[in-house]
Amino acid sequence: MIKRSSSTFYAYLIFLCFLVSGAWAVKKTNFVFIYADDLGFGDLACYGHPYAKTPALDKLAREGTRFTQAYAGGQTCNPARTAIMTGMFPPRFAKGTGWNGFGDRVTVTELLNQAGYATGHFGKWHIGNREMERGRPSGAYGIDVNERCGPIDMYKMIVPEGRDAPIFDKTIEFIRQNKSRPFYVNLWAFSTHAPVFAHDTHLSRFKDLEVNKKDFSDWMQKKFRDCETYDVDVNEAMRNYLADVYALDLSVKKLLSVIDELGLRENTVVVFSSDQGPADIKMSDQVYNREMPFKKDHRNMIGYAGQFRGGKHNLYEGGLRVPFIVRWPGKVKVDYVDEESVFCGVDWLPSICSLAGVKVPKDIDGEDVSDMWLGAKRPHRKPLLWNGYPGASIREGKWRFYLSSKRSKGKKPDQLYDIMKDPSETNNLVLKKPQVASKLRKKVEVWLKELPKPIPDPKKKK
Repeated sequence: MIKRSSSTFYAYLIFLCFLVSGAWAVKKTNFVFIYADDLGFGDLACYGHPYAKTPALDKLAREGTRFTQAYAGGQTCNPARTAIMTGMFPPRFAKGTGWNGFGDRVTVTELLNQAGYATGHFGKWHIGNREMERGRPSGAYGIDVNERCGPIDMYKMIVPEGRDAPIFDKTIEFIRQNKSRPFYVNLWAFSTHAPVFAHDTHLSRFKDLEVNKKDFSDWMQKKFRDCETYDVDVNEAMRNYLADVYALDLSVKKLLSVIDELGLRENTVVVFSSDQGPADIKMSDQVYNREMPFKKDHRNMIGYAGQFRGGKHNLYEGGLRVPFIVRWPGKVKVDYVDEESVFCGVDWLPSICSLAGVKVPKDIDGEDVSDMWLGAKRPHRKPLLWNGYPGASIREGKWRFYLSSKRSKGKKPDQLYDIMKDPSETNNLVLKKPQVASKLRKKVEVWLKELPKPIPDPKKKK
């Protein structure tokens, strides 16, 4: 038997401890955030669409938890993303972040990067566009690899694999390169932002689809009427739209298979959501005025918000309620639908930081709701607030209240809904529940007074 000296033994023990500690470091939680663009609450099969084909995302929901009361941080692309990155209500920024970035606000990517995470961003950006145009390098906002794409790039990304396939491929490459260290990655897709032009590969799946309007909610009927107004072929529009969603689903399948292949499934939190509700049919006019090799008769912004009214550009439930799926094997409930937990885009930063073991900033609007993702049952502690059409709004408990922006002129009344009993917002209770309305009105008015006065961009064309 070989005898070891005590010094050799202790050195060997220290070496083993070093190896063990290194192994634990590798096991630190990873995060993959798949963010669709303008995808409606009801655009996935698992969220109730009667015709959608989304097997990969449906499977992701079965392998994790599907939430039904998740809200976007804003009613359009830039505000929603601002809330995600900073944990702040978008109106807090006097200068619009779409052109000026986040200023001195810390971002979720900076916080994780400082804690040793490899950080990546792939796809749509829509934040600090001037910085992007100047070629600001990766490293900004704590993002190691930031392959940002401006809106015009999406017109070049319609390929047989789907317009978001290149973004997913770049994300996969990033994950492969960082598989041995903790990583956080934003995968911000373009689907289903206008214009929607699906490849024949995916369209063939829906070639026989005929829309039965009775299969959809009352609020969706308005969109069908808009199709008639704008001379849109409902069947063709639905086929293109669902084919685009299907292509996105195929890319998700590819990404998840790589995560499994690399043995990262158990230690990776995968989240899928959308930046806000579905766009309006007439929104297509905004993109058809640009020069691009697409047919002008394809107006297909026929995304579905389920039972909710409204959509992108407004604060009604259809504009803010979004799909939200979380998978984390062994931590998140499997094949579970959470219909109680209420949270918003501003809660992303503190929640991710909490799961990563990173100190959460105190001066933010969001709160840590990671316990909800893990199955806790509790109300959201802070009120959720938005500003825009039809007026500044608040969600607190079961109530949604809208302070009309034209209230002083008496042209539009305030609105109050018991969102648990009336998710479609059809019964305004502002006169029947004056005390509740008064309480929420005061909270909204106090918040509005806190907000800075917007600073116009002097370089932006009027």
